[in-house]
Amino acid sequence: QVGLSAVLFNGTLKKYPRPVLRKAGDVLFPAAFAEDLLHGFYPHWTVSRKDRLVVFSAAEPGPRETPPNGKALPRQKTETPPVRDRIGFIIIDPGHGGRDPGAIGRGGLHEKKITLGVASRLEDYLKANLKGVRIVLTRRSDKFIELATRTKIANGHLRENENGVFVSIHVNASISPRISGFETYYLSQNPSNDEARATAALENNVVVLEEKSHRKSYDDIEHIEAFMLTAQIQRESALLAECIQSGIDGRITEFKSRGVRKADFFVLRGSLMPAALAEIGYITNSREAQQLTKAVYQEKMARGIGEGLVSFIKKYNRMIKN
Repeated sequence: QVGLSAVLFNGTLKKYPRPVLRKAGDVLFPAAFAEDLLHGFYPHWTVSRKDRLVVFSAAEPGPRETPPNGKALPRQKTETPPVRDRIGFIIIDPGHGGRDPGAIGRGGLHEKKITLGVASRLEDYLKANLKGVRIVLTRRSDKFIELATRTKIANGHLRENENGVFVSIHVNASISPRISGFETYYLSQNPSNDEARATAALENNVVVLEEKSHRKSYDDIEHIEAFMLTAQIQRESALLAECIQSGIDGRITEFKSRGVRKADFFVLRGSLMPAALAEIGYITNSREAQQLTKAVYQEKMARGIGEGLVSFIKKYNRMIKN
């Protein structure tokens, strides 16, 4: 994608010093990417740089070992294990904003106000507890941001030798005022259950407020973006969701944990890093909605999410060392 320095190639996320550019109608790729691309298609050819050119030339493969029966052994394909980089930044995405109020509770309470409050407190917690990790909010005010733009903001922070985390914060809603509790999701085209499917549909409905020219893109790239999600990123996203859910559960005692679930959230599509969406409560439950407006409760919620993120980064760092 133009403007990004990260490319998903052969199921592996690779990052380059320079981004993809567009100039005079042409798309320009970094030379290092051109080398990797050519090597991927023609592993026995030689790729080198000369001045500002990438030189691509045929090379004779080395001699094969011949077994006693005289038949040549098939050439063994060697695979390079995917490179996993340290976590260098966290993107906090307060759901909704601007002309999109999100779910609306009794008395005109807007989801967008709650999510921004929790996100701001989460930023403070992470800055105090994760030195050397950049903390970025997708919005700091009552501003409308399209769903696809949110993950583009996150992907735009990817750098060589550095990975990130994307967490989107939302408040749930139900036709039943009795339902309460919190849950955390990761992206999947196979929802955990009908409730998970309904929650995703509710959050995805914001596309009706987006520019008409952008709405069709969700249909056009639905399968492409889902398949872009490598098995590695999906496993890491599931672990991220588990850590966040556990962190919230360790802090919030007033309402029950509804567990980790999976569903097809538009805001998580196309993320090139571990990504999760936290539904921190039900705005349609009067007791929970009242708590969600309180600064003390928002602080507890933010601390729970933050502790989950810190836990995930520790586990992730242990994984990349092995």
